[in-house]
Amino acid sequence: MQNNVMYQLTVFGGAGAAGVLIAFLYDLFRLKRRVIKTKPIVVHVEDILYWLCAAVILFLASYALSDGETRGYFYSGAVIGALLYLGLFSRPVLWLLMTLIKIISWPFREIIKLLTPIVRVIAIRFRRLAGKARNRVALEGYRFRVDFTRLKHTFTKK
Repeated sequence: MQNNVMYQLTVFGGAGAAGVLIAFLYDLFRLKRRVIKTKPIVVHVEDILYWLCAAVILFLASYALSDGETRGYFYSGAVIGALLYLGLFSRPVLWLLMTLIKIISWPFREIIKLLTPIVRVIAIRFRRLAGKARNRVALEGYRFRVDFTRLKHTFTKK
């Protein structure tokens, strides 16, 4: 009887760990949505991807812990693990990850701030050159049409 109870407690704890992993994966998706603004259709695709990953995690946990047997205590362990993570650790983990992203992205943002005026000046000059080139091409096209029309009139005697 002792082995049966220990087995069930082990499965319950492993399912709780799988629930924590699923909740952490959900936090990663939430973090991604905070950092990168996505369109609603992409959010739906991400949700489907999340639920597929969650199903795979639960299936693998069930297979590894109890040879694929799923009982009520397995699902309750997964739900309790996920709820404990979301209640206790979700907010600090999200804050820590957002802080790390801000620290890591800070040099890149500063470089972009420094390069923005230079790129803007280059873009203005490029637009001017492109406008001159476009005008030159249009003028040459007009001249070609006029010359072609004159040539055509020469041969048709109009």
